Formats: sequence, C-alpha cells, structure tokens
Amino acid sequence: MPEWSCETVGAVMIRALDLGATAPLPYAGGAARVRIASALRAFLALMLVGNLGRVPVWSTAARSTPILMNDVILLGLLLAGLVAALQHHSLRIDLTATLALAFAAVGAGSALLAVSRFGLGVTEFAVSIAYLLRWIAYFCIYPLVVNFVDAADVGAVWRTLNATVLAFAAFGVIQSLFLPGFAQMVQPDAGWDVQGHRLVSTFLDPNFAGGLIAAILLVQLGRMAFGARVPLWQPLLLVSALLLTISRSSLLGFAVGACLILAVRGLARKVVRFGGIVALLILPFLPLLIAFAARFGRFSIEGSAALRFISWMHAIRVFSDHPVIGIGFNTYGFVQRAYGWTPTSRVDFTLDGGLLFIAVMTGLVGVALYSGMLGAVLLRCRRAWKDRHRPGEERGLALGVAAATIALVVHSIFLNSLLYPFLMEVLWILWGLIHLVSRSAPPRPATGSGAPV
Repeated sequence: MPEWSCETVGAVMIRALDLGATAPLPYAGGAARVRIASALRAFLALMLVGNLGRVPVWSTAARSTPILMNDVILLGLLLAGLVAALQHHSLRIDLTATLALAFAAVGAGSALLAVSRFGLGVTEFAVSIAYLLRWIAYFCIYPLVVNFVDAADVGAVWRTLNATVLAFAAFGVIQSLFLPGFAQMVQPDAGWDVQGHRLVSTFLDPNFAGGLIAAILLVQLGRMAFGARVPLWQPLLLVSALLLTISRSSLLGFAVGACLILAVRGLARKVVRFGGIVALLILPFLPLLIAFAARFGRFSIEGSAALRFISWMHAIRVFSDHPVIGIGFNTYGFVQRAYGWTPTSRVDFTLDGGLLFIAVMTGLVGVALYSGMLGAVLLRCRRAWKDRHRPGEERGLALGVAAATIALVVHSIFLNSLLYPFLMEVLWILWGLIHLVSRSAPPRPATGSGAPV
C-alpha cells in the first residue's frame, strides 16, 4: 500500500488540473521556493471546494461567521511562507503591499473607535475584527508570491489557476442543467437564495461565480490579443458558464474589461475570430437565453435593483456623517441600528457599492489607500504590456490582469466582491504574478542585428 503525504496529494491534484498543458518551466529558486510554488498551486486547486467546505462557528443574531476549508488551507500556506521568510532572512514589501497594510490599519483603527461611537459589544467588535483578519490573511498571499515564487513559475501557477476555473465552470454547467437549486440541496439551512437553474457552481452564488469566470476569461482574451496560444474550447466553456449565471454585474464587468482589451490591442485576429464563433453559437439560442433571464427578473429595475438603490442612499448618508476614516471594518450591520435600520439577514451586513462600501467603512483615507493600491497594480500592468521586448504571453497576461481587475471593480458596484475571499484570492495571486513578470528582465535583441534596441 503506497503512502500518501500532503505533498503527494497536492501534486496529483495539480497534474489532474493541468488539462494537457505543457510541463512547467524548471524552478530557478532553492528548495524553499519550490515548496511554496507547489503549495500555492495545490491551494489554488483546492479552491474548487468553494462554499461546500463552510462551517458556521460563531453567530450574533442575524450574523454568522463561518470558517471555510479555504481559510484552513490558507493558514498552512502562510505558515510555509513564514518558514521561507525565516530561511531567507528577508521579506520584500512593495508599494502595493504597503498601501494594503495601511488600508487595513485604517480599518482596524476605525473599528476600534466604533466601539465607543456606536456602542459595539465585545462580541460585535470581535466579529468585525475577525473579518478584517481574514482580509489580511488573504492579502498575505500577495507578498508570499512576490517573495517566494520565481518568475520561472509564473506560467505553471497561471495554468493551475486557469485549469481550476475551467473545472469550476464545467461543473457549473452540469449543475445548471441537471442540479437546479443546488445551494439548497447541499446546504438547506444556510440561507442561500433560491437560484433554480442559474449557474452557482461550488460558490453557491451566481454573481460571485460569474465574477470569477469573467476575470479568468478576460485574462485568456488578453493573452489571445497578444498572440498567445489559448485552446478555443477554454474561452468557449467560460462564455457558456458566464451566460448561465444570468449575472448582470458579471456581464457588465466583463464588457468593461473587454473594452480595455479592445482599446489597447484593437481588433486582434484571434479575438475577432473567437468573437465571431461565440456570436454564431449563441445566436440560435438567444431567445431561450432571454426567456431564461426574464424568469429571474434580469430585465426589471424592481426587486434587487430597487433594493440596491435604497442601500446606496443609506450608505451615502452614513459616509457623509463619517467621511474621514469611516465607521470601521465590517461594522456596517451593527451601525445600522444607530440609524434605525435593523439588519434582518447576513446580506444587510454588507453593501453593494464597491468603493462606496470601502468609503463607508474606512472613509476618504481608506478609499484613497485602496484606490492607490489598485492604481499601482494597473500601472505595473501597463508598463508590462507596453514593453515590446517582452514575450506576447507576458504582455497578454498583464493586459488580461488589468482587464480582470477593472472588471471586478465594476462588478463590486452591485456586489461586495472587493472583500469576497475567493475573488480577492485570485486577484492577489494575479497581481503577484504581474509583479514577478515586471521584475524579470525581458530578453533584449542583440545589437547590430538590425532589430531595434
């Protein structure tokens, strides 16, 4: 009987998700770096578990605080990163990481002030800080990638992330067709909205699932725009899955991200060919898709759209009362009591508003830091995709990551995706990969060859 270690299981999962990709490039770093890169890929593969590995461990009236299997695995990954940092006696903190840490400090400080300003109890304050600690834990993925993954590993990590989301989408298509009401089937008492045949996959929510699919689809299109080889079935699968979510926020985010790719690269041949194939395949089914979306009120401004407008008005009022450092990280559900708005469900503790929610929690100071962090990432992406000496795959990855980042910011206007662990996990990894790409020296043509230098 063979022995199965955690490292062996992780390696098997990674190979299973490679989906015919070429062998990873050889690692350039030492033993510690090899372990971190492999652990990161196993961590990405296990993201497939999603909200199926969700255990409620703490509750305050309408608010429950679950522990995800992803959280537990993340702690193991971060411990490995800590060991690597001790071995290397160094830890690089760049501008993006500095702004993220400053944002977290503002969130913690304003949450502490909320105890006296809004009369938070010990348990309520602990719940708020617990979510901030989770955000910081997922942020730590970024410096871990920047410090302990080599540039030679960028392709391997991207392939694992890409394969994981393809598997997520493939299961989602099957679930949409044959397992309606999937969230209620697997977690009947968790309070998930009934979604029928909408694609929810293992996130159990169509909008968050759509955000993940749209982000990876945009990276694929960015790579295609620069001539990288992307098997056509992969973006076709993701487009199919995205449509089955019937998520307006995801489709809008994808459209904005695609506009960036078009603005930078124009009508690239591979992207145009892909768009034509998608149009030909969708056109016969368009009436069915429209009818499917209409059943969920996707063309109506009532229901969820009207509720979002009301929540935005509430948020603007709270922000105008506390404009400097906000009301504190994840205190919104408790602070509503001071305004006479009684939260009745877990949804009332968040806010669909993207940067507006960031501003409510951390004020102008926090939203400036968060926006600066996004800006630093986008500028790094721009420098990479404009560098003509870099391979098309690297330039395409940079353009795709920029498009995915903008798409999720747009997506967050209608959903709390900027603080959703699974989506931020993907962004931190993609941002770390772009840091590695930008730090590596691109190959330069030899002088005297007639090529531009």
